[in-house]
Amino acid sequence: LPYVAPEVLRGKEYTQESDIYGFGIIAYEVCTGLPPYHDIAHDEFLALKICQGLRPKSTYKIPQVFLDIINQCWDADPLKRPKADELHESIWNVHLSIRNKHDEENFAINEQIREANEINEKSSTAVQTLLSSTGALSYTTHPQAVYTSRLLDFNNLPEPKNADNDETESLESLRIGFTKLDVNSKDESN
Repeated sequence: LPYVAPEVLRGKEYTQESDIYGFGIIAYEVCTGLPPYHDIAHDEFLALKICQGLRPKSTYKIPQVFLDIINQCWDADPLKRPKADELHESIWNVHLSIRNKHDEENFAINEQIREANEINEKSSTAVQTLLSSTGALSYTTHPQAVYTSRLLDFNNLPEPKNADNDETESLESLRIGFTKLDVNSKDESN
């Protein structure tokens, strides 16, 4: 469920654009070391929230250049997501910037990476609490967080949208409309 694009959750076919969304989720996981939505149940409510714009969050600092690429991949509109060749070019350009760190043109990207590393090293909540005594990443996974393939059959999910930057609704306040979501009926139009 966490890697599936919102439009696919609504019953649309898998496309290259939905694969780009999944790539963005994987890129988030690589950058943070955390599986997406590891701390919440992977159920109809999560599917609803993803369609309403929820994306993985982390207290771990990700350099803005990487975050921009990830957020482009997560756009609710599949047509606004980068194409595979554009994504390759963006990642390649970041790679070149890192390699040519003494080049003044690439200073901003390298500064973002240095700053993120510095913040993460100093942050007791982001890194220290996630590292076990062995140095391995340690976190608690919700008992209903499922990371294996399974049939996802959700009906009546809302049209996908991007989250508002100032969206601060609590999960509890969104449960009110959730009872109208019929996850068991078969909708032949999807």
